[in-house]
Amino acid sequence: MTKRALPDDTDTLTEMFGDLDKLTAVERKVSVGSLVKTMESRGVGPFYVLTGMLVTFVGAIPGLPAVAGVLLILLATQTLRGKRGLWLPRWLRDRTVSTDKLRSGSQKAHTLAAKLAPFVHKRLTGLVTGRGPSRIFAVLTALCGLGMILVGFIPGLPVALSLPLIALGIGLTGRDGLWIIAALALLVPGAVLLALGL
Repeated sequence: MTKRALPDDTDTLTEMFGDLDKLTAVERKVSVGSLVKTMESRGVGPFYVLTGMLVTFVGAIPGLPAVAGVLLILLATQTLRGKRGLWLPRWLRDRTVSTDKLRSGSQKAHTLAAKLAPFVHKRLTGLVTGRGPSRIFAVLTALCGLGMILVGFIPGLPVALSLPLIALGIGLTGRDGLWIIAALALLVPGAVLLALGL
């Protein structure tokens, strides 16, 4: 019998892009609400990965880093409150994104995720599980989101803040503490660039 993948299994790193392809296959624009619903169905880790990768590869869309920042802060707030899911205000839920640019960025991100997946393994799981780490990750996520809002208009800075977010999401998805360490290390240059940008 084939072993069924867990919701946060490393296969999710690539499977979630299939979900995104289906979402963008028909319509010319997709709402942020529909996009979030697709992402959060895979779990918090994949949500971080996809958000970070979209900011990295679809950064040409005006306002995208700011929208991503708001989403991250809302998700972090829900996590700190012990709530599941992601509540969105109507103005943000109804905002639309061009599917052409979204699809192009998704394809690039999918390729990168497929290359990274073999390097994700269950190790140092104590850094991943538990309420303590989840609260710390929520605070770090909120800070990354705030940074994207404040300096999202400066070329390169949103990407610098997206890299630790991607590493954090990969670590949570694959229960890999080594990627969590990488995320914390990547936060240092991101914080420096943010300080310089401000």
